[in-house]
Amino acid sequence: MSKSPQTDQEFVNLLIDSQEMLRCFTLSLIPNHPDIRDLLQEINIVLWEKRDTFEMGTSFVNWACTVARFKAMNERRKLQRAKKLIFDDELVNALAEKSAGRRPDLLEPKRDALKYCMKKLRAPDQDLLVARYTSREEMDRLAHESGRSRPALRVALSRLRAVLRRCIQQRLAMERGGA
Repeated sequence: MSKSPQTDQEFVNLLIDSQEMLRCFTLSLIPNHPDIRDLLQEINIVLWEKRDTFEMGTSFVNWACTVARFKAMNERRKLQRAKKLIFDDELVNALAEKSAGRRPDLLEPKRDALKYCMKKLRAPDQDLLVARYTSREEMDRLAHESGRSRPALRVALSRLRAVLRRCIQQRLAMERGGA
């Protein structure tokens, strides 16, 4: 079955829009994969080759993640043979099943809401969250640098996460309501 250029263009747009989700999904199956870009490129090639099997109007992300899952499992087998795997297949299958039940189409709105809510925080609170979750700074060192005890830092981070959670929920509810 040949596809029209418009359909191919629509497919390309869907493929481009799904890249971050595919990356996250693939990394959930093969954490810390050293060549994740190469693996994603291979997944994209398979998706393109199988584009005739995708039914426009259905969930592209779900379809793409299914294809990515099979490709990731093949990659896992290669890594297993090379003795470079940490997790066994049973755990990875459980993780894949768990993430399959999630709504990947909601990740982008959640990410946008998180960005919005982070901007609403005071600069020191933003810095604290960024230091904790992007630099993987150890709690003891972060506590010392912030002038807090480790328990006080835990409480502060817990409160900030709660504020962000509420803000994100409100933002998403507002967007769903069309406001």
